[in-house]
Amino acid sequence: MTITLILYRTGNSENLGAIARAASNFGFSDIALIEPQCDVDGKSRNLAKHAQPTLDGMRREPVSILDEFDTLVMTHGRSCDEYNMVRAPVTPREFAERLRETGWKQRRIGIVFGPEGEGLSARMLRRADIVVTIPVRPANPSMNLAQSVTVLLYELSLLRGEGGMITERFKPMTVKNRDVVLHLVDDCLDRMSWPNPARKETQRLVWRRMIGRAMLTRREASVMMGFLKRVQGRR
Repeated sequence: MTITLILYRTGNSENLGAIARAASNFGFSDIALIEPQCDVDGKSRNLAKHAQPTLDGMRREPVSILDEFDTLVMTHGRSCDEYNMVRAPVTPREFAERLRETGWKQRRIGIVFGPEGEGLSARMLRRADIVVTIPVRPANPSMNLAQSVTVLLYELSLLRGEGGMITERFKPMTVKNRDVVLHLVDDCLDRMSWPNPARKETQRLVWRRMIGRAMLTRREASVMMGFLKRVQGRR
């Protein structure tokens, strides 16, 4: 999958730097500028931090680049009601899931972000195959451009597998690990005296639910096994 971020008429140079940084954070680098209203400057570079290569790689393109993609995605943050006749929007997560379900790996995808403040026009939105909007509170419906890009890139990074970087270092507990921990909990409960079976069963259910929701790592599961064995009197 090739994803190109397209910044249409961006007017704030600081947003260029922040977007370059977010793109670099999540493993994206192809960024096109259409009719930019600002240039890369010192403010852009200050916000880009270690993403200077991504910032320098931003290129200017004509509007005709929008015709080059297999899937063209438009983003906007205004009320959806007035645009429902154009294209019903989806959330960033729903968009990523649609790509997962429809053979996204061989596609060239362009994602267009409109200018600060006004966003994309209805005319531009009509060109979209998909419209993506980030659900926010109606009392404060406007998000900063760079923040919107970051939210969407996070969801797409999970689709590409980039989000697995954390679990590469912190391996999640396996089903086998969980079953061993639960067996040790049951064994501990069996060794204790209870005024009635209902109290014991309540404890069993609470422990199972806590362990199920805890999303333990393998290391944490191992430490818990050691603790439960000590409770049993086993060294």
